Amino acid sequence: MPLCPQCNKPLRELVRRCPSCQADLDLLVDYVSHLQGGLERAENLTRAGELGQAMWAYLEVLEVDPDNAPAKRQVGQVTAAVRQFDSVAPGRRWLNRIRGMEPVDPEREKLMRWLRWLFFAAALFVAFSAGYMLGSATWDTGSDTEKPPTQQLGPPNNALS
Repeated sequence: MPLCPQCNKPLRELVRRCPSCQADLDLLVDYVSHLQGGLERAENLTRAGELGQAMWAYLEVLEVDPDNAPAKRQVGQVTAAVRQFDSVAPGRRWLNRIRGMEPVDPEREKLMRWLRWLFFAAALFVAFSAGYMLGSATWDTGSDTEKPPTQQLGPPNNALS
């Protein structure tokens, strides 16, 4: 039930003049009639199966009157259906799994965690084993028969004596 903008009294019916203060209500009457026309147009489009255009018509009504309950309800239902479709579509499920947004089975997650740790431990073992083998291997610098010359420790050779 609309209120008179001049005296803030409720209007029982849409008339061009306020019964109490005689204010001109032409703009208010036009506003409400266009709003009702927009709702009827949106409902007719919905019944005809033109859901995209009906959605836009409901959004136009909400642009003028954000508190309009029927328009909010219809837009909410369409929005919920679109969200449901987005969460159920196979491509979307795959993308959500990649992003880590979709909940994973806890048992599978536990198994994957153990496999990651096992792979890490195996890689670490292989790296340490390879390092040990490389470090303990004898490196060939030539043939085994050649020995480096040894110095004899003794009295120095003195040619003058």
